[in-house]
Amino acid sequence: MSLLKDQQEELFTAINELPGFLPEDDPMMVFSREIYPVFKDEDFENCYSTKGRNAISPAFLACVTLLQFRENLSDPETSDAVIRRLDWKIALHLRLRANVSFDSSTLCYYRRRLKENDKMSLVFDKIVGLAQEKGFIRRKTNQRVDATHIISHVNRIATTDLLFRAVRCLVEEIEKNDPGYYETEIPEYIKERYSKRFSSFGMSKDKKANKLAEIVEDGLYLRALLASRPSSLADLRQLAIMDTIFEENVKIDTKEIEEKLFVEVEEIWSPKQTIFDPRDPSVKLSKKGKTRWVGSKCHIVETAEKGKINFITNMVYQRANEDDSRVHGQVREENKRRGLHPEKLYADSKYISGAAIREYRENGQELMGYMQGERSKKPEGFQLKRFDVNMDALKARCPAGKENSTVNFLKDGSIRFLFSRANCKDCAFYKKCVGENKLKVRTLSVSPDYNYTIERRKEQDTDTFQHEMSVRAQVEGTISEGVRFCGLRYARYKGEAGHRFQFYMTGAALNVKRLINTLTKGIEIPRKTSMAYQT
Repeated sequence: MSLLKDQQEELFTAINELPGFLPEDDPMMVFSREIYPVFKDEDFENCYSTKGRNAISPAFLACVTLLQFRENLSDPETSDAVIRRLDWKIALHLRLRANVSFDSSTLCYYRRRLKENDKMSLVFDKIVGLAQEKGFIRRKTNQRVDATHIISHVNRIATTDLLFRAVRCLVEEIEKNDPGYYETEIPEYIKERYSKRFSSFGMSKDKKANKLAEIVEDGLYLRALLASRPSSLADLRQLAIMDTIFEENVKIDTKEIEEKLFVEVEEIWSPKQTIFDPRDPSVKLSKKGKTRWVGSKCHIVETAEKGKINFITNMVYQRANEDDSRVHGQVREENKRRGLHPEKLYADSKYISGAAIREYRENGQELMGYMQGERSKKPEGFQLKRFDVNMDALKARCPAGKENSTVNFLKDGSIRFLFSRANCKDCAFYKKCVGENKLKVRTLSVSPDYNYTIERRKEQDTDTFQHEMSVRAQVEGTISEGVRFCGLRYARYKGEAGHRFQFYMTGAALNVKRLINTLTKGIEIPRKTSMAYQT
């Protein structure tokens, strides 16, 4: 499909045909004046071909998608709203009686184009750029960050079903990448077996075990067959995924009896799975407190100004099983891309470490947040914080006044201080500090940035620090707003690209709402009272 060039703005739009139908400070009127003109078809040129029939305006679909996320509508509800709702016609500059209906699948194809061309953040970037242009986001405005869990529509299926799906995905990938090889080399029984759906629900224990062994045999056969595969099948993503699923879920033992190879398969109970669906290996299991979920995490970064409406500057995707502190590089990179250099970033304790504080200071910024306490089972008086550690001199002094004897530098970058056995064994505090074993000595393992850790733990006890950190809590309200009004808690789309697109569009929709609030001095008509339907 190609873009229609030199489109002329309609003169007889709903806003001109229905003057005074909506008040000037109505959200849809503000959207029509301020948001709609931001998007141009030229911004989406890389997503479309230069040949073929003319496509529906991608700038128009961008605005439709914004309104969709703003009201948390499904694709069919969105396409229906474009036809029936007068306030949407006003916001989208449509003619009152024009036939602008389109199938809901159009929105699906539009999203696919953005994902395939790595343009998931385009709409979000445009809205952030508009807020910067109007002076609502300044270059050195402080920011705050927090994360929330995103639940994918993936069930933890039975082991037999998971292995079957893994082999089936491999067969489908072979057929897609090299149809000729698939027709000539793949046995007919495998083609037939994995062209159908399968569920182990209701199967007896013996039948399920036999089916499991059959699936593993097929997988091992395909692996051996593909050892000498052609170059067209050199990059088989599903082969590595199948191997991982087999390794995590079953124990495989092969035996040769009378020149025949037999496979014995034993299912692993309570396996430590890292892949729950071969079609979407990015989905991971994680746990935070009492919450367990399969999906991903979304980090919301927004400005942090007291007494003002704040705007989201970034939505960061992260796999569910990764640590929050790993997103700092992405946050700084995205800020740099948008021309932002906040003086301070406020975060909770999951983001804070000595290394992170050092990296921010080297970048001319300050990472604000509470350092986590020491997780030690030793008595309070003999925990790490009670030792006097000098990182410059590489010396550590224990509560009894004894200095360490040696220092070791470990492979992970940490530094280990060891105290001599002569000093430890005769110490009156030996049992409390070291333990019952007389052969042991006290050791301390610290990171190279332990000085920053000590400094922050002292600083966070002051009233000044605690008062300043109060600005961080408001980001929880932004997360709640995204979950309750935009459906952020549950993943709308599959795959990492789908999650990223949802995050960016949710951030764009929330920023549109805040832009409207700011431009109308904080007055926005509730969504339900502005639903005007055409009869």
